[in-house]
Amino acid sequence: MKYKFIFDLDGTITQEETLPLIAKSFQCEEQIERLTQETIRGNIPFIESFIKRMAILGRYPVSEVKVLLSRVALAEEIVKFITQNREDCIIATGNFSGWVDGLIEQIGCEYYASKALVKDDKIVKLTHILKKEEIVGKYQKEGYTVVMIGDGNNDMEAMRQADISIACGLIHYPANSIMTIADYCVFDQKSLYRLLMQILAPKEGTSLVLSCAGIGSRLGLDKTKALIEIENKKLIHHQLEAFKKIEDVRIVVGYQANSVIEAVLQMREDVIFVFNHDYFYTKTGTSFYLGARHGRQYAIAWDGDLIVNPKDIEHCLNHEGEYVGCSKKVTDDAVFVKINDYNEVIGFSRENGDYEWSGPAKLKKENIPYVSTNVYNQIEPLLPLPMLKIDAQDIDTYDDYLQAIELMRSWKDDQ
Repeated sequence: MKYKFIFDLDGTITQEETLPLIAKSFQCEEQIERLTQETIRGNIPFIESFIKRMAILGRYPVSEVKVLLSRVALAEEIVKFITQNREDCIIATGNFSGWVDGLIEQIGCEYYASKALVKDDKIVKLTHILKKEEIVGKYQKEGYTVVMIGDGNNDMEAMRQADISIACGLIHYPANSIMTIADYCVFDQKSLYRLLMQILAPKEGTSLVLSCAGIGSRLGLDKTKALIEIENKKLIHHQLEAFKKIEDVRIVVGYQANSVIEAVLQMREDVIFVFNHDYFYTKTGTSFYLGARHGRQYAIAWDGDLIVNPKDIEHCLNHEGEYVGCSKKVTDDAVFVKINDYNEVIGFSRENGDYEWSGPAKLKKENIPYVSTNVYNQIEPLLPLPMLKIDAQDIDTYDDYLQAIELMRSWKDDQ
């Protein structure tokens, strides 16, 4: 597969927005800030806002602005990726080429930008405003799989059209418009670098896929189950503590996505957020597929409502090869597991079985198909698989929730 990675410039590669920087330098920041914020909020279309901002800033010498922007700090991990894969990377910026070409020369890759007529070192008029979606379409027509990375409203159409889209939150929270269409969201340079490298050339090792997209309707607490509290701590915080040694953690979000993201960022910024926008009509199997598809050789499926005895967590995270996690029956609405004499899982049932399917499960990425149903439906065609017996419980109902509180207290007392 041939890839092209198209990067927004401001706030994605640069560590600050350039138009406000220009405005501050020439002491017209109040006007530009007002327009910028209205544009970020989606209240003014990008083209209209850009024309107005250029009318203000175009009065100042182009050469001075170019020197100013050439000093802007860059995101080192992103520049490293571009440098390592220069032929596959493009910068697409709505900014004026005469302002940013000195900055982009430092990065050294192909770029597209807006253009203007310059006379006596001043911008006379805009002649072309870049539409990033046209750049995406250009490379798709040439047979490339296009990855678009951006952070603002003016990236929305390009991200919608791209084959893979990544919302970037390195210097500010991504625009709401792109959060509704993005495949991924990252808030850390290293996690973005890791994701881009895995899209380009998947690594060996294991990705942890934590599925937190569901609405938790049977629980009756009006929140996705990752946000429920046990022992005065959100469940997802308990889980993140357990995963602190895992580098590639991928959290699949859907219902209450912003609230889940906010809770995660309180503890850890280097996770990769994966969107399941169709969360109302799909189940955990979809989330696991989406979380694993650009991950490492193996993926561990872990539900956002799953609690595991701390004594067993290390076994789940470090077990070699594939497995299916099983526990004794503890929940109200169990999926049962049937076991053969070799301690292998050979089937699932709603009626009876030897154990309860609790999760987690570890599978090779290549063995994870798309399904709209559950993780155990993905596992069924792969059986038999080794069973990993653990002390665990998932939380489907309010009674399960009360039982989980007592169970976690008992585990804490045993430590």
